[in-house]
Amino acid sequence: MLPFLTLLAGALTPAPADGAVVVQATAVHTADATIENGRILIRDGKIEAVGAEVGAGVRTIEVEGHLTAGIVALGDRTSLAGEARDETRQVMDTADLVHGFNAESKDWAPFLEAGVTAVLLTPEPGALVGGRTAVVKPGGSVMHPRAHLDICFSSAAFRDGVPPSSYPGALAMLAEHMALGAGGFGLVKEGLPVHLAASSRAEGLRAIAFAQRHGLKGALSGVRRAGDLAPELVEAGLAVILPPLGLGADPRHAASAVALAKAGVPMGFSLDAAKASPASLRFTAAQCIRAGMEPAAAWSALTHQAGAISGTSAGTLAAGSDADLVLWSGHPLDLTSRVERVWIDGALVHGGDDQ
Repeated sequence: MLPFLTLLAGALTPAPADGAVVVQATAVHTADATIENGRILIRDGKIEAVGAEVGAGVRTIEVEGHLTAGIVALGDRTSLAGEARDETRQVMDTADLVHGFNAESKDWAPFLEAGVTAVLLTPEPGALVGGRTAVVKPGGSVMHPRAHLDICFSSAAFRDGVPPSSYPGALAMLAEHMALGAGGFGLVKEGLPVHLAASSRAEGLRAIAFAQRHGLKGALSGVRRAGDLAPELVEAGLAVILPPLGLGADPRHAASAVALAKAGVPMGFSLDAAKASPASLRFTAAQCIRAGMEPAAAWSALTHQAGAISGTSAGTLAAGSDADLVLWSGHPLDLTSRVERVWIDGALVHGGDDQ
């Protein structure tokens, strides 16, 4: 348990000997429905059942508010320090960002306050291959130590005097590593998804073409108007990770997200907490809804669809998933709603006690 959460330890009520407890809320939101007076049966940190009448006879915690799966942030470098970038190497396919994860960092507190229960750790731009991403919980545990191999198609990957110095050179170097199939590239050949970092439309097209050429699956990350590439993304079978939208953002960026949703491209939202608050994830979703995205699609991009892109069950409120839950004062897509409580692996880590 994180140091800033230790004061909550005394407020937690131990679960029964069989490890089972039921949380009942005014409304429970699953991916497909809203259950009034819904109940979630939790056993040993996992969701065992969701419904209106599950868990009869099991100790029940009754709460007022809307209960959901936690939000998933697809891209951040909180607590990584020096592990996020290495100036000495251009290809770091064997580097695992999870080694830089500091579960005890106080920087995770705002994530819990914003209802974020899973974060995809990604490297800083600056290397052609930045390492292997990881999915972690602000509550301290690692969900997936190797989620993707990060490959950067942005001009940020080029440095003076360090090859490659051009896109043709970068593609040739990547093709050579793919052919050798060693280290992280060997894992990619075995099915490890790729995290394709880019920023412009042209860079995105290069990334998509590379993925198609080598039969890769994964996600294109960082292209704000990725909706312009929807046909190519559908053909390549790639998902999209969109940057957060701040105040005064170009309205074409939200419209691009709407185009992706209409084309059926799986998507989620990234976050660089050094520049934006974790609360900006919901703000981004709200802007997309204002631009015409269906609320269900926006919530999916914040939760279970983002979890699927990360290769985990994060953001999923269903039997078999980790019991990572958030209680909101109102509907989670209403920006006036606030986080009341957060449970990770069935344990309360933020908010009131479970008496």
